[in-house]
Amino acid sequence: MKINIDRKKLFDGLQYVFNVIPQKPTLPVISNFLIRASSENFYVSGTDMDMSITTTIKCSVLSEGAVTVNAKRFFEIIRELPDGDVEINVENERITISFAQGKSTIMGMPAANYPSLKDSIDGVSMSISGSDFVKMVDKAGFTVSSDRSRVSLTGVYWKVSGDDIVMVSTDGHRLSLFSKRVAVKTEKVSEAIIPPKALNHAVRIFADDVKLEKIVFGERAITFNFVDTFLFSKLIEGSFPNYWQVIPANNSKKVYVSTEKLISVVRRVSVLSNAITHRVGFSLSPNMMEITTTNVDIGGEANESLEVKYEGEPLITGFNANFFLEILRKIDSKEVLIELETPGGPCLLKPMDKKENEEIIYLIMPLRLNEEQ
Repeated sequence: MKINIDRKKLFDGLQYVFNVIPQKPTLPVISNFLIRASSENFYVSGTDMDMSITTTIKCSVLSEGAVTVNAKRFFEIIRELPDGDVEINVENERITISFAQGKSTIMGMPAANYPSLKDSIDGVSMSISGSDFVKMVDKAGFTVSSDRSRVSLTGVYWKVSGDDIVMVSTDGHRLSLFSKRVAVKTEKVSEAIIPPKALNHAVRIFADDVKLEKIVFGERAITFNFVDTFLFSKLIEGSFPNYWQVIPANNSKKVYVSTEKLISVVRRVSVLSNAITHRVGFSLSPNMMEITTTNVDIGGEANESLEVKYEGEPLITGFNANFFLEILRKIDSKEVLIELETPGGPCLLKPMDKKENEEIIYLIMPLRLNEEQ
């Protein structure tokens, strides 16, 4: 194999693929890139066995071929090269990277040793704008569980039906939901539980304004077909819980408060919270919220009052401050609506400013009494 290629285009392509290379590979060969030259294209692939990415880079192909090369070393070599044309020459798995001022050489491994990679799947195709997809993942993809005993909660549920898209994640303590009516160009209902890693990789590609041609929902996999990059990911098997059953529809106690001020108060008070539970208490009375914490381990306590719009009965509850703040930081509107019913019941947080045909709901469960100290 022998090619001439622009260093910057090569490095940009490598960045998409390098992120999928596992740090602790189950097979030594998957710590490598699979590189291949054919026609007028240079193909770079990587996989962790559950997900794979292949990117295509235009180049001058002098002779075709394929080889695998240590991803970290190859990435670092190309990163440090000056801009300009680079020649890559492979003879007997020995890879020579030449540029104007010099060259580097590294041994590769035969391409035949690399796992077989999917380049397409059968399923339902759809398309969506990059801005809608990025926002959807940002708002609803961060509350996944890390508990492997509840595998279906370790992924993000995505349902597409007509012009409706819904994305939900939950870890059993929190839930985030984003739904919107948007032209997704599909006539069939599709749903899947997607690993967060795959969604985050797709977001990175979208963030570079790369055009998406289509997304394909397969039976056990999903693919993102960008113009020059193909992302394949296995899906998480299992059934996602009925999230509408846990989202209360009749929380009658409604609190309207400045998002920025609430973040500041919770952050200040939580400095003295318990290092394990991170509990902060919320005490509501008409037009006032008092946020408190007590930490018997260090003999510390803190309290701060905040003016709010609230006309209901007094109520005292408590939440994990870290979870609460993580949700608040996802809310872009100046004011947030907090809906409660009982001290032990689920609490809803909703942005007051939202776009038409769009709904964003966050749910957080209070800490139980035996978790409060």
